[in-house]
Amino acid sequence: MKKIILCILFYILSTHLYAHKIAGMDLKVQKIEENKILVEGLNKRTNEKLDGNKIKFLSLNNKVLFEGHLNKGSLVTDIPNVSYFIYMYVGDQDVVIEGISPKEGFTGILSSKKDRAFFYTLSFSLFMIILGISIFIRRKLNNN
Repeated sequence: MKKIILCILFYILSTHLYAHKIAGMDLKVQKIEENKILVEGLNKRTNEKLDGNKIKFLSLNNKVLFEGHLNKGSLVTDIPNVSYFIYMYVGDQDVVIEGISPKEGFTGILSSKKDRAFFYTLSFSLFMIILGISIFIRRKLNNN
């Protein structure tokens, strides 16, 4: 009897989770003029255009360069002069792609924070290792 109830609960739970899953979304970007791009939001399964979804252009240092909404599935705007990412907000899942560069290239190149993050992580790890070794040595000396 327990196995039957467990199977029924598992079936209900799995169908409930599948029913609330949002279908995959896709973001397509095309250069249409010298400094203009066309941004399109599409449903992956049906290739239907999305309407009303929020689009943001964010620079690498999280500064908002442009903010707008898809109108009938597409949006036409100018290409920013700094390197950027395009975010499309779709319920629980966001779609992020790298932006297209303008014809003359990006004017501002931002430095990466990746090396700094690695340095901080390495420093903290070494500090914790040294702290652990010193505690271990103190306990050994106090026991003797």
